[in-house]
Amino acid sequence: MRSLFAFLFLASALIAMTGCTRITLAWADLEPNGDAATPPVLGSSEVTVTTPAQWQRERVPPLRAAFEREVYGEMPDDYQVNVLERRLLAEAAYGGALYEYRLQGAITFGETVNETKPFYMNVLLPTGVDQPPIILMETFCPRWNTIPHEAVTKIDGMSDCSGNGPIAGLMRFVFGRYIATPPLEMILAQGYGVATIFPSEYVPDDSKAGLAALEALSNGHDGARWGAIAAWAWGYSAMVDVLENDPATAQSAFISWGHSRYGKSALLAAAYDARVDMVIAHQSGTGGASLNREKRGESLAAITKTYPHWFSPNYADFAGREAEMTVDQHQLLALIAPRPVMLGNARRDVWSDPNGAFRAAQGADPVYALYGRAGLAQDRLDQWKSDADLAFWIRPGTHGVVEEDWPAFLEFLDAHKAQPSGVSTAAKH
Repeated sequence: MRSLFAFLFLASALIAMTGCTRITLAWADLEPNGDAATPPVLGSSEVTVTTPAQWQRERVPPLRAAFEREVYGEMPDDYQVNVLERRLLAEAAYGGALYEYRLQGAITFGETVNETKPFYMNVLLPTGVDQPPIILMETFCPRWNTIPHEAVTKIDGMSDCSGNGPIAGLMRFVFGRYIATPPLEMILAQGYGVATIFPSEYVPDDSKAGLAALEALSNGHDGARWGAIAAWAWGYSAMVDVLENDPATAQSAFISWGHSRYGKSALLAAAYDARVDMVIAHQSGTGGASLNREKRGESLAAITKTYPHWFSPNYADFAGREAEMTVDQHQLLALIAPRPVMLGNARRDVWSDPNGAFRAAQGADPVYALYGRAGLAQDRLDQWKSDADLAFWIRPGTHGVVEEDWPAFLEFLDAHKAQPSGVSTAAKH
């Protein structure tokens, strides 16, 4: 009995430490509810948007500017990704070949260019598949936990949640079997590749060290400095830059995948980079898919206090006056249209506000219709349609990545055949 109490105490401590969820007995309502007046997605009544070209010309630039100003901070004006080294680590690993790239980014704000610290990307390509679709991953744990192969380069002093020790076991108990390591054999067997970085290698997920790295990269650039969510979103684009210039993956489809904080970044990456062909944002919550208005679960005040490095400083200023924001998260989803998006949720994960994410999908639906796409194909949260362009998944349970999730993710990708979207907007912001 004492060991059980000790384990539960450690579990509670881990949850409190991560701040990404809260223990609750509440359940998300499966009927969409809320009547907050969100900003119109297609513009005011005086501006009628009737074509995709008009949407791209008249609505996309001001929406991106508003998200930078009010939520995420300024995105770089330009960047380069340099491949310092590329190595084949193993010809046969998890049903594919394992590669490692050593990279360095050069980030431009205004006239200033600053380099990131060197960081690594590991890539698994399935055997016998030409130009496989690539799932781009950022996870809570380092690359050597995401792909736990002995040849993957580790970085001294960084956290490690692998193995069978108490911390690793506690992570899996609280956040699910696949929180650290996805089912790599399953993914590769279905013809998908995996590329992963650990974004803390260039912008740490730490309020002090993270802010220092963000300031160094933006070099005190005038305006709202970018937050870690934006810097991690850049990481997805950096992966695409490298992979689209590699003959083995140059014609691949690219899927940004992220859970929780990295689900926010996966959505933001697609909203700014049309080379991201599909998105799986699992339990992305506040600052991700869930609306800021009529906020349930994690509030703007809570998230910006706990994670001051994640967003623009301006985001915190809207706490308690969310109705004054000129954008909301349905417009972030709309910026991804017409590319397929899957929003993953859990019934007991009220902290991430599944109902708010569903209402955001409803709000983005008119832009999918503008492109002649079906968009959201359900009236309730529990009517899973894997072939919908705005697909909403909800399962029992709490915050994490569990055994039920990955079959649903792969079902969504299979339903859309994970092909390059052919969206003709600017290649990268």
